[in-house]
Amino acid sequence: MQAKTIMGIFIAAIMVFSIFGVTIEYFAGSDTLKYNGYTFRQVNNQLLTRINGKDYTFASFPADLEYIQLTEETKKLLQKQVLVVTYDTNHTYAEASAQIQYYLETQLDSKIIQRALTNNTNTALPQADCSTATESQPVLQLTYANTSSIKTENNCLTLKAVDPYDLLRQAERITYHVLGIMQ
Repeated sequence: MQAKTIMGIFIAAIMVFSIFGVTIEYFAGSDTLKYNGYTFRQVNNQLLTRINGKDYTFASFPADLEYIQLTEETKKLLQKQVLVVTYDTNHTYAEASAQIQYYLETQLDSKIIQRALTNNTNTALPQADCSTATESQPVLQLTYANTSSIKTENNCLTLKAVDPYDLLRQAERITYHVLGIMQ
């Protein structure tokens, strides 16, 4: 009987310790991804990475955005210290565009992001679009179209998206570039 008791305790101990092992592995960060020297953790259905002591969150992993190409002209414009981010308040997706504008403002904290609207009727925000872009104040215009694209011309970077999720992916691609995670 003593052998059966020892065997029972032994099996119970293995089961208990295996639960601790699984728990430790779960909290040790088994949900991590690496890209270009950066480590991303999955937290609350978002990807989190730390750069110079600051946490940045993303919806998409950088490798999933590699299909979005940035021209050399676009990359050069993104090096500017100031970006005027604007969108059309009368568009169906205006609320999503406002969220992307805020997202860029908070993620690109090394830049001066000036919020503007393409039609500023009854608002305190200035009016801006590609026609008002200058070398010292380039414009990033958020728009929607039937096909997705990123175009840079005359100090204006235009993000054309088919829907709000597409616009978010484009904004994240730009953010990854500015932060140095993607080239």
